[in-house]
Amino acid sequence: MTDCLTHERISTAVVISKVYKRPLADPIRQIVAYLKKFEVKAYVDANTKIGFNLSDLQSISKRDMREVDLIIVVGGDGSVLGVARTLVDLGVPVLGINKGHLGLLTDVSPHNLEEKLAKIICGHYFLEERTMLDVKVYRKSADGLGEMLGASLATNETVIHSGTIAHMLMLKVTIGQHYMYTIRGDGIIVNTPTGSTAYALSAGGSIIEPRLDVLSVVPMFPHSLNCSPIIIPGKSEVKIEFESPDDLTELIAINCDGQVTMRADTRCQVQICQHATPLKLIHPDDYDYYSLLRKKLDWGKSLV
Repeated sequence: MTDCLTHERISTAVVISKVYKRPLADPIRQIVAYLKKFEVKAYVDANTKIGFNLSDLQSISKRDMREVDLIIVVGGDGSVLGVARTLVDLGVPVLGINKGHLGLLTDVSPHNLEEKLAKIICGHYFLEERTMLDVKVYRKSADGLGEMLGASLATNETVIHSGTIAHMLMLKVTIGQHYMYTIRGDGIIVNTPTGSTAYALSAGGSIIEPRLDVLSVVPMFPHSLNCSPIIIPGKSEVKIEFESPDDLTELIAINCDGQVTMRADTRCQVQICQHATPLKLIHPDDYDYYSLLRKKLDWGKSLV
């Protein structure tokens, strides 16, 4: 995290929301009004304008967003995950306004929004970089890798499973050039530090401080008592291959952030590594990661 008092003033911003089922049109208009009050050139993205019928607000295309200073996402953590996958390569910092539930990525509350925005616009904020995953699925051939079957980015995690409840797979895991193990289980999770508080946490993985340059590999219900989650260097490439009894071909699913699913089978190979461009997140100047964990995960509260 960089110092919270050394940033230039924000002069242009775009507001994005993809949660069209919630009544967010008025909050979006309110945020745009605050930005204009603070003399910030404010836009909404084209899809947000159409989705919420915001014909009175000026929109901007994805191509032109590269020139803005700030992307403001209104919604929950899932909204930030979606924006990160589609816009991370623009290199524009993202601020999350929490209109969802958990709020580990959208840490600005609507209750003190004007005050927080005023400080952030004046440059009083933390800027943090979060690792993202680059996930590619290939068809295996006799000569090595063949056709690419799919590709996606992920902010939290990639989950590889059969797509069928309680159906086990045989997964061969290689880290870089080093074979790690072959496991039999429901699947495997490869997650970033950001994703360590998501699906991987419920599967028995460790919470990882977001500033650490690492990835985590978490088996899902392995059919072995000595197969544990492992934290590996962030620059590692994780390769997942599959083995099937009697050379049967089984279907698999590769899910990214619970939002994008690629379908393949056990004749494929999945390659996972860090994406070249990290996600830039902006936090208020009073941001405290450990305080956020205590609040959102109920740390320290009595269980009875």
